[in-house]
Amino acid sequence: MEYKKILVMTDFSKDSNLAVETAAALAMKFGAELSVLHVAHDEAHFDLYVFEKELDAINRKIIDEAEASFCRLEEEVPLLKEVTWDSLVRRGVPYEEGLHEIESKSYDLLVIGSHGKRGVKRFLYGTTAEKMIRNCPVSVHVTRHECTGLKK
Repeated sequence: MEYKKILVMTDFSKDSNLAVETAAALAMKFGAELSVLHVAHDEAHFDLYVFEKELDAINRKIIDEAEASFCRLEEEVPLLKEVTWDSLVRRGVPYEEGLHEIESKSYDLLVIGSHGKRGVKRFLYGTTAEKMIRNCPVSVHVTRHECTGLKK
């Protein structure tokens, strides 16, 4: 299989950086376009609790922090310097925005990191990676740092 357009989702964690590195390597191997998507959680009802001026400041800070994180990303994932890539910032629920991005453009592959979370929170809500795998219309490559396993 050959990929021409790859999307990788990031929350700027170590797990996400592994996904970005993997996506950059795949983009280099296939000569594919690479887009890196960060989704800032949307606080839809924030406007009920703060004034409009404060809300504008919060929104600006979220965008500024995402842009700063994208600038650091090339230092944390040096392979990005070897490929052409673009950064995307969305507000909303990460898996919903990821699916919307995939459906709105002609991506061939999604690369996403898994945190490997366990327990009640994962049981009740699921993870972004799990939701993307279940609903994604294109192939999904999931990366994960080594699992330490259960203590014996």
